[in-house]
This record gives sequence, structure tokens and C-alpha cells, in this order.
Amino acid sequence: MKKILWMDDQFEDLFDYAARLFRTGYLLVPVKSVSEALEKLEEEKYDAYIFDLKVFPGDNLEWQVMEERKLNEDTRFAPFLGLELLRFLHKAKAENTNLWKKFEFDFKKVIIFSVASDKCICEELGTFGIPYYQVLNKSLSDLDTLPELVESATNDYPEEKV
Repeated sequence: MKKILWMDDQFEDLFDYAARLFRTGYLLVPVKSVSEALEKLEEEKYDAYIFDLKVFPGDNLEWQVMEERKLNEDTRFAPFLGLELLRFLHKAKAENTNLWKKFEFDFKKVIIFSVASDKCICEELGTFGIPYYQVLNKSLSDLDTLPELVESATNDYPEEKV
């Protein structure tokens, strides 16, 4: 069974998507926060990742402080801590830090499944190596799209979409 780390603070609302993936042979490891995701990433390897961009910080004080700072900067939006996690991982990779060496993380295997997916965010995700076609707007997605993307992302060489 291929293993998927799924970070979403409302995972229980995604039962239809999760059930469909499970029935097609994927073991889903749900986490609700950035802290939990980092713990799981350090513990084991995953075949793909599904990330919501709006999640909780979790128990880690650093992420809690970041959330508070982001809320103070712009009170119109909840902080996109999932995006901050990806920025953190991208920076760790670029600097080849010891933390990065603990992870076997491949940005090409990340699927964004979030209500937050505007053009600027998509462009930034592209700079990390996340293919544009793997950024789904949760409110517009149908049940067929996500399993197809997961299948593509879990292959060693994802099929390039045109």
C-alpha cells in the first residue's frame, strides 16, 4: 500500500475523498497541524503528500508564534501555515540543512488541496517544484480529480500534464 501524508485541519469533512483513495489502495496518514506534519515527516517516508494551506500550528511554539504574527500583520485572512511549512522546507532544501537531510521529501509529490489557491500562491508553489496541475481548489474539486493526481504523484516519474 502506498502511504500518503494528508495535512488538513478539517480531515473529517473529506471522508468521501479519503474513502475513495483508501479503496484504491492508499494508506492515509492524516495530520491537522504543521507540528504533526513535521513529526510524521521525520518519522517515515511517504509516497505523496496532500496539503491544505490553511491549517493549525499545533503544539510547536515557533509555529504558534508565527501564526500570531501573521494574524497581526493581516487580520483579513487566517495565516496560510501550510504554505509557511512548504516555504520552510524549501529553504531547508536550498540551504541543505541537517533538518532537510532527515526528510525524504519530494516537492513534485505534493498535491495542494485547499480553498486558498490564488495565482500568486500557485506561482510560488511552482518555484518549489510543485506542478501547477497538482494545485486543486477544494471547493471546486470533484471526486475523480484527486485520485488521478495521487496516482500520478506516487509514481516515480509523474506524468507531465500539458
